[in-house]
Amino acid sequence: MYCNAAAFENFSPWHPVCFTRVLPIQPADPVIDDPLLLASEAAYLANPNIANRLAVVEAFGRCGLLSQQDAANLKPALDFFGADFFELIGEVYANAGMFVCALRWYREYIAFLEMQTPGTRSDREDVFADVGYCLYSLGLFAEAITWTKSCVGPDLLELTVGAALTDYQAQLFGGRLLATERAANRARYTASTTQDMEATRQYSDQLKTAFRKATPFQEVYIYWMSADAPVPSQPAEGYPFKYEVENGCLPRHKMNLLFATVALADYLAGFGNTAEAGRLLQEAALLEPQADFVQDRLRADA
Repeated sequence: MYCNAAAFENFSPWHPVCFTRVLPIQPADPVIDDPLLLASEAAYLANPNIANRLAVVEAFGRCGLLSQQDAANLKPALDFFGADFFELIGEVYANAGMFVCALRWYREYIAFLEMQTPGTRSDREDVFADVGYCLYSLGLFAEAITWTKSCVGPDLLELTVGAALTDYQAQLFGGRLLATERAANRARYTASTTQDMEATRQYSDQLKTAFRKATPFQEVYIYWMSADAPVPSQPAEGYPFKYEVENGCLPRHKMNLLFATVALADYLAGFGNTAEAGRLLQEAALLEPQADFVQDRLRADA
């Protein structure tokens, strides 16, 4: 079920990232080698019906992958699942720290999604960010970076460039970038200023001209507020580095990319490759200037 390398080949035709280092499973990797659980999962792979879903949930409860209460609460809802039950199995294994097992099931769900909507962008579902998190958690930092960059495409680059342009202009006005918000191809940047608001708005036209050259596919809105006005509050479950709102999976991809980039930098520095480690840290700092753990690493290397 989990040791067959073929399950990790051709993980996604849209994101042809090599996952060969996922296997073999290492001795320290947590696994549950339960014959009845494996049999129920194999049966569901062969015939994904409700009865086989129920058998998988019961096996999860018996093996402790789900609490008895969670398993009982899940059973009445099994009628509502389709191919997304593959994702649920992956989440159960990811929550248990069994990331190779989780990847195996995420692959099934991704295959379904990309077959269902061929020729369309495939990073709009959480499962693609889940894969990046699993790769990072397995210590496969290079694969996590490659996978994440292939999923986000130019979106993250445009948002990063837009934030950098706005923050630069805001600093000239005695302020700073406060927030970024994105929905589809629309982005709004909120920044503070100590200048007269009318004069600031006039400079916004010049800034938008720069945006059209640097991020031609973004529809940009810039909102200026007085430097002494209350700073926008961070949502309770928002992005942890600064206030950022996005209606898709981009924030999760961004977090995966930040953590994997810094982890790869630490790994390379441990082998004496400080130049490449420094380059990676600078890339992470450009991606998110307000990430304290990135700035701390840069100061430590200074």
